[in-house]
Amino acid sequence: MKIAMKIAALLLMSSAIAASHVGAQNALAALAPPEPLAPITLQRARELALSRSASLRGAQLTVDSAALAAQAQGYAALPSIAASLGGAYDFSSSSAASPLSGAAEVAVSETVFDGGKTSDLVKKYGYATEAAREELRATRVSLVGQSDSAYFAVLGAQASVEAASSDLDAAKLRQTIAQAKIDAGSLSKSAFLQTEADTAGYETTLVLAKKTLASAKAKLASLTGLPASTPLAPIDFSEYDGLLARLSSLDEAGIDRLASDVAAIAKANSPTLSVDALSREQARLGVAIAKKAYLPTVAAGFSQGLSYSQGVANGPYQAAYPGSVSLTASMSLDLWNTKNAVDSAAVASAQADMSASQGETDLGLSLIQALYEWISSAGSIGSAAKALEYAQSNYENVLEQFKLSSATTSDLSTAEAQVSEDRTALIAARYGFLSDLSTLSGLAGLEDGSRLVALVP
Repeated sequence: MKIAMKIAALLLMSSAIAASHVGAQNALAALAPPEPLAPITLQRARELALSRSASLRGAQLTVDSAALAAQAQGYAALPSIAASLGGAYDFSSSSAASPLSGAAEVAVSETVFDGGKTSDLVKKYGYATEAAREELRATRVSLVGQSDSAYFAVLGAQASVEAASSDLDAAKLRQTIAQAKIDAGSLSKSAFLQTEADTAGYETTLVLAKKTLASAKAKLASLTGLPASTPLAPIDFSEYDGLLARLSSLDEAGIDRLASDVAAIAKANSPTLSVDALSREQARLGVAIAKKAYLPTVAAGFSQGLSYSQGVANGPYQAAYPGSVSLTASMSLDLWNTKNAVDSAAVASAQADMSASQGETDLGLSLIQALYEWISSAGSIGSAAKALEYAQSNYENVLEQFKLSSATTSDLSTAEAQVSEDRTALIAARYGFLSDLSTLSGLAGLEDGSRLVALVP
C-alpha cells in the first residue's frame, strides 16, 4: 500500500513538473516576437485589391442585371401561352339546372409583324449587356492601376526614408568632425552652428519621409486588407537595363512607330472605346426602334376551351369546346408623338457619335502624353544615376579635404546636398518609370505592361 502511494505521488509530481514546463514554454512563446510577415509581390497586391473591391462586385452585379434584362427581352419575342381552369357553384340558383359548372382554356398569342422592333430591342439589350461587361473590365483595369500606384508609392517612400537616413548620418558625421575641430580651436563658432542647423534640417526631412511612408502604407493596406506592416517584395531595377537602353536609343521615327503600335493596341483593347462604340450602336438602334411606330403591329391569337355543365337536375353533364382564332392589326395615329420620339432619338444618336469621337481623340492624346512621359522617365534614370555617382565621389573627396581642413563646412554641406538631391531624383525617376508604364497600360486597356514592353524595338 505504501509503495502504491509513493508511485502515485511520483506520478503527480511528474505531471506537475511537465505542466509547469509546458506553461513556461507557452509563456516564453507569448513573450517571443511574432513571426515576420512574408513580403507580398506586386501581382499578389493586385489580386487582393481585386478580391476586396466593392466597386468590382457592383460592376459584376450590373452585368448580371443587364444580362437578365436582355434575356427577358428575348423571351418577349416568343409566343405568349396562358392556361386557365375553374369551376363554379351557384348556390342561389332556384331553377332546375344544376348549379355546378367548370371550364378550362388554353390561349396562345404571338406578334407576327412589328416592323422588326422586337428584333432591334433584343439587339439593343445585347449591346447594353456588352457595355456592362466592358465597364466591368474598365473597373478591373482601374483597380489594378490603383494597386500598382499604391505599391510603388510604398516602395518609393521606403527608398526616400532610407535616403533621408543616409543624409542625416552624413550630416551627423560632419557635425562630429566639426565638434572636434571647434574643440581644437580650428573652426569658427558660426561654421559649427551651420552644421547643427543642417543636421536639424535633415532630421525634419526624415520625419516627413516617415510620415509619407506611413500614409502610403495605410493606402495600400486599405486596398489589400493586409496589415500596414506587411513588407513588400523589392523591385530589381537591373531587370530593366535592357529596356531602358532600348527606350533611350529611340529616335523620332522610332517613337512615332511605337506610338502607332500602342494606339493600335488601345483601339482594340480599351474598354472606354468599347463602351463608347456600344453606346453609339444602342443610340442608332434607338432611332430605328422609334421609326417602327410608323408601322402597324399585327398579332395573331388562338384559344381553345372546354366547359362542363349539367342541363337539368340529375341529368347528364354536357361539354362544350369553344375556340377562336384572331388576327389583329394596331397602329398609333398620334403621328406628332411618333415624330417627336424619332427626332429625340436622332439627337441622342448624334450626341453618342460626338461623345465617341471625342473620347477617341482624348484617349489618343492621353496615350501620347503617357508614352512620352514613360520614355522621358527612362532617359532620366540613366542621367540621374550618373549624376548621383559623380555627386557621391565628389562628396567623399570633399569629406577627406574637410578632415584635413582644406575644405570648409560650407563646401561639405554643398556636397552633401548634391548627393541628397541626386539620390532623390533617381528614386523619383525609377518609380516614376514604373508608374508611367502602369498608367500607359491602363489607358491601353491592359492589366500589365508586358505587351507594351514587347513593342519597344
